Amino acid sequence: MIKVLITGANGMLGTAISKRLTSVELFTFTSKELDITCAHKVQEKVATLRPDYIINCAAYTAVDLAEEQREKAFKINATAVEKLAQIAAQYDATLIHFSTDYVFDGTSNIPYQPHDITNPINEYGASKLAGEKAIEMLASKYYIFRISWLYAPFGKNFFTWLTTTDQQQLNIVTSQVGSPTSALSVANFIHHVIKQDPLQYGLYHYVDQGKVSWYEFALKINELAELKKGIHAVDHYPTAAQRPEYSVMDTSKTEEVFKYLLSPYQIELEKVIERL
Repeated sequence: MIKVLITGANGMLGTAISKRLTSVELFTFTSKELDITCAHKVQEKVATLRPDYIINCAAYTAVDLAEEQREKAFKINATAVEKLAQIAAQYDATLIHFSTDYVFDGTSNIPYQPHDITNPINEYGASKLAGEKAIEMLASKYYIFRISWLYAPFGKNFFTWLTTTDQQQLNIVTSQVGSPTSALSVANFIHHVIKQDPLQYGLYHYVDQGKVSWYEFALKINELAELKKGIHAVDHYPTAAQRPEYSVMDTSKTEEVFKYLLSPYQIELEKVIERL
């Protein structure tokens, strides 16, 4: 039976993937149970369990706070990932890691390809890009999946905030355009990858299909979840970290290599709403 070790199992992605994987021997660790910044502890677990796959769902994701906590962001998203890549290679495990659309600067007007030039405009994006480069340099068997605008029916994210806030009138930005991606959708894909691994290691994009602004996404959530909130468009909303204005990513390589058809974001959103 395939052995799978998941780090950060208490986060959005870790929770979704842990629940979705079937017919595997699963070892899940929350960030408290296995801190990926403690390389010797990670190595001990991997040496003992000998997983075929290590799925790293642990990450520093506080985009605005990363501007002040740069050292902490890089410690988790880059330095720890570098050690994880070394450990995966040492024990011949396939490393599955998740990166972000924030490695791009958002100045494009066509979907980003995996090989396009990166240019992060905030510390979070820079830390995730450093993690990517470490894996590419050190791991022999790896998949890096860049995802964007992640949400789920659980955890802290745009969807759960919108559906639980007591505010009835909300101002949502129109200046950022991207592809909202369900953690449940990502989990289904990872299940497919492990069951039908094409052994074509490298960097890929995985996002639910379609492009919308945060304002348009809020309207769609409001409609499908029947929230009856007032959603109002604003050009910009002040934040500590700059965000890419355009972060749509091309997924054609992913669909071709993995023989996997990605769904429109509206379909995946309906599935998330059903889980509420």
